[in-house]
Amino acid sequence: MSRRPALTEGPHNNLMAALPLEELRRQQSLIALVPKSAGQLKTERERIIARLQLLLKATIALALAGAALIAWLPFSPVPHEFRFGAQEVLGVAVFASCLFILHERAELELGLYDYEPVEQTTQGELRALLHRVPEGVSYQEALAADQRTFVTGEVDGIRRRAEAFTPKALPADDGNTET
Repeated sequence: MSRRPALTEGPHNNLMAALPLEELRRQQSLIALVPKSAGQLKTERERIIARLQLLLKATIALALAGAALIAWLPFSPVPHEFRFGAQEVLGVAVFASCLFILHERAELELGLYDYEPVEQTTQGELRALLHRVPEGVSYQEALAADQRTFVTGEVDGIRRRAEAFTPKALPADDGNTET
């Protein structure tokens, strides 16, 4: 009787692919928090902005090249029977390609939101959550030394890490009436 190997067996196994979502979240919550420096955040943000500019230039170039090709087709040696169909196909292909590039650009723009400072009320919440985490004090000290506040991209990681250190039941909740 032959046995089929499981996804997690073999020399190149990827344990994350076989884990249920709750187990994956639990393992991610065990990873210590390390803040990025202001320089790292600035570099990442500038890299995204440069990519946004490149994608915009590529979209404009593709649209202009497609429009020029479509405008050239009536004067080309392509047989008359195929010109209109070729123009339609090229028009749809150029439009779809430009739309795809602009979609990628929009997703990158949404990624810029991760580098925005959080609101004042959220900063207080994050400081309170960091008091539950063993490395919370050093995290806050690193931010203070770097003279920066929390950014939006850090919120989920801090919340996930703090959930791992939340007490499961408070003494008054365990049914014991003596306090």
